[in-house]
Amino acid sequence: MKKIIYTLFIMISIISCSNKEEKEDKVPKTKIRIGYLYEFAGSSAVAIAKEKGFFEEENLDAELHEFFNGHAAILSMISEEIDFAYIGHAAHNLIIDGKAQILIPNGISKGEKIITAKYNNINTISDLKGKTVATHFGTSGEAMLLAALENEGLTKKDINLLNINITNLENALINKEVDAISTWEPYTTNLNTNDYKMLADITNYSDRIILTSSFVSTLEYINTHRETVSKFSRAILKAMDYRKDHIDEAVKFVSKLNGNSMEAIKEEIDTGIWFSSSDISNACESGDILKWYETQQKVFWHSELIDENVPVTNYIQLELLKSILNTL
Repeated sequence: MKKIIYTLFIMISIISCSNKEEKEDKVPKTKIRIGYLYEFAGSSAVAIAKEKGFFEEENLDAELHEFFNGHAAILSMISEEIDFAYIGHAAHNLIIDGKAQILIPNGISKGEKIITAKYNNINTISDLKGKTVATHFGTSGEAMLLAALENEGLTKKDINLLNINITNLENALINKEVDAISTWEPYTTNLNTNDYKMLADITNYSDRIILTSSFVSTLEYINTHRETVSKFSRAILKAMDYRKDHIDEAVKFVSKLNGNSMEAIKEEIDTGIWFSSSDISNACESGDILKWYETQQKVFWHSELIDENVPVTNYIQLELLKSILNTL
């Protein structure tokens, strides 16, 4: 009899444990909505996190939404249509008021270029004086141009400056409507021929201009969903680490996500310095992370996109980032 009772006890215990494990497995995932941009910089981390299951590891159900510029993503986030967003340099001027906050730096751009046609006989930035130059105002292209001019003792008043949408800049130069353009990858596809030449790229002015991209969320969302924010941040940081060591695989994931050809995406790989979690951790320790955003903010101030400089700690969740890095 005792043997039967003992056997029944063991069976009940096993069933009880199984039911408990089943319930734990069925804990509903937290749904999050993420805005990403279509190019490698703006989509690689989220594509990797989705494909490699890093969101699932954090018990997150990630819904991805494509945007074609960071400004639209910010507005969508403020309207509570998405919870998180990737933004490139240009959209950072919209978060300086602190309503949106930087969670993670993604990378530093090195894809901006000033390009002219060889038949123009323009060989240096100084030669642009009195010439017609086009860029897309308020973007990294304009920031790059102003830095290059300032380096030569020139201002935008020394050139005939035109505002042309980034998607049309390339054609403006090809159609001889302008003498030079300040643009960025991947919008130079048709200019990679012997008919055109690069006068300068952003790496020539790293002491004057740093254009950082970031993952952001609203201050309200961060304050009310702190655990979810931490889980999202961990998933993205894991993806960034994976990207650092598996760049070719990252290209495949981006192609699958945004539908662009792998050949085109491969050309974007060298347009930025892509951070890993250790890069960010080191930057937090050295203070470089603050310098990146301080330099970036000065770009906005020189471009007259903001009225005053403010402490970058007003819109960077630095302590939160440090605590998350410590959990990896």
